[in-house]
Parts: sequence; structure tokens; C-alpha cells
Amino acid sequence: MRSWCVPYLFENMERIFASGQEPVEAVNRSLETLAQFLLSAANSGFGAVGGTRDNAHNASSVPSVDIEELTGEHYGRLFEAFSAASFWDEPARLLKLRLERNGISISDLEDKQVLDAGCGGGRYTLAWRLLGAKKVIGLDVSVTGVFDARRRADQAGIDGVIFQRGNVLQLPFAENAFDIVFSNGVLHHTVDWKSGVAELVRVLKPGGIGWIYLIEEPGGLFWDVIEILRVIVKNEQRGIARTALQILGISANRIFYMLDHVMVPINIRLTPDAIEKCFLAAGATHVRRLSRGTDFDRIERIYQKDPFATLKYGVGENRYVFLKA
Repeated sequence: MRSWCVPYLFENMERIFASGQEPVEAVNRSLETLAQFLLSAANSGFGAVGGTRDNAHNASSVPSVDIEELTGEHYGRLFEAFSAASFWDEPARLLKLRLERNGISISDLEDKQVLDAGCGGGRYTLAWRLLGAKKVIGLDVSVTGVFDARRRADQAGIDGVIFQRGNVLQLPFAENAFDIVFSNGVLHHTVDWKSGVAELVRVLKPGGIGWIYLIEEPGGLFWDVIEILRVIVKNEQRGIARTALQILGISANRIFYMLDHVMVPINIRLTPDAIEKCFLAAGATHVRRLSRGTDFDRIERIYQKDPFATLKYGVGENRYVFLKA
């Protein structure tokens, strides 16, 4: 029942947001309905309010030695279930669209070496290669993710990609090693996001380009709902949650979307100001916050002036590009 709260709130939130109406009252009604259901279930004895504490994902209750392993396993299991279409077709299309809509043109990509720092299941690592990069290295802490990425690349006969285990906070590469560094939704799940930013700048070549995505603050009702769900499912086992959503017939990429931030141990939200100060301290130059995205990106909904967009989405995703002198 805890796990089924996730699709209930997500789908209600999406329907409310798509209506174009003022969203606060309708979101509150959804929360009240959910609370009444859970209270009735608990009073009937059908559902236990407590439950196992295995894989608890409140960062304060998880020993720091386990956070990397828990995070890697969480994303590894989510990504390995992706269909071929979700794995191969979608990432290259989304990456290309985000680059184009923000006017980012990378010349001589066929001569560039790219690092995908925190590659998960390797979707964007392979997307860079499919877009023409000469060589791409995908690095991730997840044993499951790296294994699955290698398997898919080998089966497809894709060359020019290397997958290896490693820590994004201590990159196992020399300074000035890459023409492009890319970190897509990773460092906000680590114990020291600032060190991760510094490492990306360190391994970027002078004149190279970096790309990073970090969770936004303020994040509007969208992130408020996620924070509520994190509380609801904080004691749930991740395997049970994945199975609960599979039982409902939800696709693997949709399950990833719903459980991504809801069940990860650390989920840090950051203001643009904090991120930009960190970039400057790390030695990055020409730091630019991107104002466009794919059609479903929150920043794109703000750009398109959707009704009540900032109320729903806050400032939108913190996607940045940067250079190194």
C-alpha cells in the first residue's frame, strides 16, 4: 500500500498540472483522500503502519558506509529493466533536443572524448557515442548498472565505449583528460556534491565543455509531492516497491521516473545561486544555466509559460553548461 501511494500521487499530480487550473486545492484534496485511505487501512488491521526498516532511505538513518551501495543498487535495478526502446532511442533523442534548444553546438564531436560521470545503466554514455563522440567512458558505483551497460553495448556491437566502476567524488582520471564531461542527475545523490563538481572541472580539458544536472530548490508543488512520498515509503524495501508498481502494469521507464528520487538514500535540492558559486570556486568559467528542455522537462514548461508554471515547478531543473579556461 505504501508503494501504491507513489503512482496514485504522481498520476493525480500530472492530471492536475495538465488541467491548467490553479493546482494547490486539487493537490491538497489528493493528499486528504490518500491520508483517509491509509488511516482506514491501518484501523482495519489490513495494513501495518510500521514495517521493515531494511533499505531505509532517510539519509540520517542510513550509515554512510552503505549509501553508495544502496544508491548504486537502487538505480542499477531500475535501469536494467528498461526496454530496448527506452534504453537506446530515447536518451540520444532527448540529449540532442536539449543541446539544440539551448543553442549548444559541439564542433568536431567525432574527435572528442567524453566522460559520463555517474552513468547508471549507461544510457547517456551510449547516447553520446551514437551522436558521434569518438570515445566515451561511463563510470558508476553500481555493479549492476555497469554490468548491464556492458552487456547491452556488447550485444549491440557498439565500440568506442568503456564502462567501469568508480566514485564520482574521486574520479580515477588525470587532470585535463576529457573534452566533454557530463553528469546527468547524479551529484545530488552523493554525500558531497561540491567535491563532485570540483572533480568534473579537474578532469575537463582547458577549452572543453561540461554539462551537469542538479535538483532545483525551490521546486514547487512537484518536489513537495516527492518529499511527501519519501516520508511515506522511507521504510519500504526497494524490491517490493518495484514489484508493486510492476503489478499495476507500469512500464520500466515510468517506474524509474516515479521511484527515482522517492527511494534514493540522499536527495539534495539546490538553489541556482549555490550551484553557481560552487562552479566558480572550482575554477569553471562561462557558467550558463539552461532555459530550455524537452517537452516534458519542467524548465521547458516554465519557458512555454504554462499556467501556474512556477507554482507547479519552482525554478525548473538546474541544468548547466560550463567551460574551463
